[in-house]
Amino acid sequence: MYQIKVNSVLMPTIYWSLTDAIRACEAEQKRGCAVITEIIHL
Repeated sequence: MYQIKVNSVLMPTIYWSLTDAIRACEAEQKRGCAVITEIIHL
């Protein structure tokens, strides 16, 4: 399971696969508000 951290804020959504977490990071970056994204393994 994985969570993403966007601009030092841990997002509440838990992703079951690394692929889903990567897609979520890419989506946040495309929105333009994400400066730093990080994937955390739980």
